[in-house]
Amino acid sequence: MTQLVCPEFDEFEAALYGVQGRYVLRSRPQRDWRLKLIDLSGVAIMMGREGASTAYSGIGMPDCFNIFIPLSAQECTIVDGQAFDAQTVGWMAPDRMFHIIAERAASWVTVAISAPLVMHWVHTHADEFDATLLSNNLVCTGRRGVIALLTTIWRIVRVERDDPAQLRYPGAELAARTELVDLVFRAVLTIDEGAASIRQKPRHRQILSRALDLLNLMGETPIFVNDLCAAAEASERSVRNVFHRYLGMGPHRYLALYRMHAIRAALCNAAPGDTVSGICGRFGVWDFGRFAALYSAHFGVLPSQTLRARRASARA
Repeated sequence: MTQLVCPEFDEFEAALYGVQGRYVLRSRPQRDWRLKLIDLSGVAIMMGREGASTAYSGIGMPDCFNIFIPLSAQECTIVDGQAFDAQTVGWMAPDRMFHIIAERAASWVTVAISAPLVMHWVHTHADEFDATLLSNNLVCTGRRGVIALLTTIWRIVRVERDDPAQLRYPGAELAARTELVDLVFRAVLTIDEGAASIRQKPRHRQILSRALDLLNLMGETPIFVNDLCAAAEASERSVRNVFHRYLGMGPHRYLALYRMHAIRAALCNAAPGDTVSGICGRFGVWDFGRFAALYSAHFGVLPSQTLRARRASARA
C-alpha cells in the first residue's frame, strides 16, 4: 500500500491514479490531503481525503475505467451536474472529461480497472452488459451492489495493512482482483428499478470542453468571460449556466480562482530574479494589494511567502 500525506493539494493532484486533471480550491484548506493506493496489477483501489472544498475537472486515462464512491459529504457532492446522495455512484470511461464538485472537504474511494480487464469481463458477460458503459460517463442511483463492493474493499485494505505479503502471492492477487472487478460491475449494473442513469448533455460537454481548453492553451495571457464565450461559441448566459451546473460557480469566479492557482504554480516554479509583482503582472493582476489579500485568504499564506518557500527549497 502506498500512503501519502500532502500538505498541499498539487502533490495530491499529481498522485491520483487513472485520471489526469486539475483541482480548483473553492475554500481555504482546512486539513492535509491524504491518499492511499493499493495496486493489484491492473486494478487499483484509491482512497482520498481532500483538504478543502474543491472543483475538480479531469479526464479518464486512455486505458482505464473508474468507479467513484463518496465516503463522506455525499449530499455535498456533484458529478457532471448531478447531485449525489447516499445512493449514488459515478462511472468514468477512458478519454471522457468529468467534473466533480465537493462543497466541503470530502473523502472518497475509487477503483480503477485497466481496459483489457474490462473487455475480458464484457466478453464473458455479454448477455447482461450495458455497452454504453464503454464510452460514456454515468451517474448511477442504486446501491444494492455497492455495499458488497465497499465491504470487499475494506477487507482488501485490512489484509494489505495487516499482512501485506498475502496479496503478493500471484494466486491471492488474482482472486482479489477478479472478485473486485466483478463487484464493480455488479454495483454499476444493478441500478434500482425506476432510477435513471444521467449523462452529460452533448452541448454542455462541448461548451465546457472548449472553454477549459482555451484556459489550458493561453498560459499567462489574461482571459475574460467573453473569451470563453467566443471559444465555446455560446452566449454568456449559456456559459454561465454550464459553469454553475458542472463546476459549482460562475465563469467570473472560476476565472479568478484559476488565475490564482496559475500564479501560485508560477511562484512555486519561479526562476532566479523573478519577483511576486512581476509574476502577477504577467497574469494581468493590476491591483496587487487586493490580490495578495485574496491569495492569503484562499491559500493561508501571502504570495511572497510562497516565493520565499520556493527559494528556500531550491537552496536546500
